[in-house]
Amino acid sequence: MAHFYRKLLEESEQKHEETVIATQSSSKTVKGPQGAIPNLTIVRPPEFTPKSDAELAHLAREQGKDVELNEENQIVDKRELLSAGLNLSAPNTRRIGLHTTKKADASPVEAHHAVGSAASRKEVNERRMREISTQLAEERERMVKEKERQDSEATARLVARRNNDMDIQMAQERYQERKRRRLERGSEATEA
Repeated sequence: MAHFYRKLLEESEQKHEETVIATQSSSKTVKGPQGAIPNLTIVRPPEFTPKSDAELAHLAREQGKDVELNEENQIVDKRELLSAGLNLSAPNTRRIGLHTTKKADASPVEAHHAVGSAASRKEVNERRMREISTQLAEERERMVKEKERQDSEATARLVARRNNDMDIQMAQERYQERKRRRLERGSEATEA
């Protein structure tokens, strides 16, 4: 099996190298049945230099757009800067901490940029813990109220089942009637 996979890998690697060589040797246009077809690959112009967020914010403010910068001079919400057409994005800022070198005076708290303003991981965790504790308290309170409601319903059913004075009086009358009939039958049986 190892030999099979090694051969497969070598073949795919050879095809890849041939493709790379073919693309490097070809010119910017490709000859096709209709003649020269221009290469439609989107590339950045050679004189393209990315502007810093502070410069972009300054230009946007001149155009009348409302742009916010955070403490690190980074634009908080770049949607205001978008225009029609292709919006080539800047490098991914989510992994910027992995590529930068560690500074000696940098704080040990990692900044969390997912919220509107920069918040530390500790603050985010504390907020989550507060939310969870309030949810637990609300759930406990709901359970207590539910238990009280069930207890009150049970006592209401029990009270509704109990006999009232009218029911007791009617039961006594029925008992007296049965007793009187038994006595009458007993006296008839002794006479006969």
